[in-house]
Amino acid sequence: MWQLIMRRIFVILLFLYTGALTQENSVKDFGYYWRQAQNTYKAKDYPAYLENMKEVVKFRPDNPNMKYNLACAQALAGSTNDALAILNTLAEMGLVYDAAADEDFSALKTSEAFQSLVEKFARNKTPVGRSEVAFKLPEKDLITESVAYDPKTAAFFVSSVHKRKIVRVDKTGACKDFVTSQAGLWSVLGMKVDATRGVLWTCSAVVPEMQGYKKEDDGRSGVYKFDLKTGRLIKSYLLSNQPQAHVFGDLTISAGGDVYISDSVSPAIYCITRKKDELELFLTSDLFRSPQGLTFSADEKHLFVADYSVGILKIDLPAKRAIKIAAPENVAFTTVDGMYFYKNSLIAIQNGINPHRVARFFLNQNYDRIERAGVVAANHPLFNEPTLGVLVRDTFYYIANSQWGSFNQDKTIFPLEKLQEPIVLKTELQ
Repeated sequence: MWQLIMRRIFVILLFLYTGALTQENSVKDFGYYWRQAQNTYKAKDYPAYLENMKEVVKFRPDNPNMKYNLACAQALAGSTNDALAILNTLAEMGLVYDAAADEDFSALKTSEAFQSLVEKFARNKTPVGRSEVAFKLPEKDLITESVAYDPKTAAFFVSSVHKRKIVRVDKTGACKDFVTSQAGLWSVLGMKVDATRGVLWTCSAVVPEMQGYKKEDDGRSGVYKFDLKTGRLIKSYLLSNQPQAHVFGDLTISAGGDVYISDSVSPAIYCITRKKDELELFLTSDLFRSPQGLTFSADEKHLFVADYSVGILKIDLPAKRAIKIAAPENVAFTTVDGMYFYKNSLIAIQNGINPHRVARFFLNQNYDRIERAGVVAANHPLFNEPTLGVLVRDTFYYIANSQWGSFNQDKTIFPLEKLQEPIVLKTELQ
């Protein structure tokens, strides 16, 4: 059962919603039914387990991992046709689940329909796309999250979660520290270049995976503004961890120089307008659970937000109103980390499903529905949790192997011989 292949931040959010083990929660929300589902599963009360999983999926109707667990519950409770139908939908999404090895499906394993689905999942392991190496970085223990691009110098900037710095890679491939932790940076997450104003905008947060982590600082976060030529800190915009924790994970910049930032832990969108030059809360919404990637529509009337556990949202900027984008049943559009608008579509990095992939979601004219989906890259042999990227005209560059999973339980990093050189891949879009 619990084959939940989740991104680190989503696991944290899942814990927050389920609550501490010693704390009772009388509100019948997602967390309540999720706890009930786990308890009834462990007690082998499969009819009750099924009923609780049905309620869980009502709260997360587009999350494929939750659907998979619902299929497990259906199989255990004897609703085999319903379980097969869900597994077929997941297979059509291009996903991979090791259903053949899952004892929850013991009652189905002799059926031809189930064996056909097992073969379908196996075919979804085939590599897709033609991403190739753009460049590598020699420091194996960076734990990279984001890549940004300066069109004036053709230089790339890569953020380090572990070493709390930004590395500049020039057009020859030479790497050099651009900004270090001495600038006050914590873990460096999403970044964007504002080439018009000569600025590199950077998200940073205190997380246990960074060097010099102090528990009392956990949940502090901020945005840093650096001079693009010199790396000089121009200004920082900081939030404390009181009364609640924050993680600014990504940002995007309008043509006019306004910056919008996602907070994935205390779900909200913040902004720094060019006029006021102050960090302000822009929008909270009942739809938000874990906002991640941000990107504007071409006319900048809409801001798209990738909510990791919910799906993709569209924000009407003048009205400050968020709606959830619809999609066909066989399109998986949750667990999106980085997201980028490209020719009336969204390029999205999904790292909470199996396989990790770069997807492309083609939108309708109103930008309120995904009409169809394609896969730009999947099952690449160099993937080790891809995260964020950057569009350079018709080429998409992205972090291939962030290596977020390369930490021991106490958050000490693996020895160098167990780590990989950080890699940025590139793929031509059509």
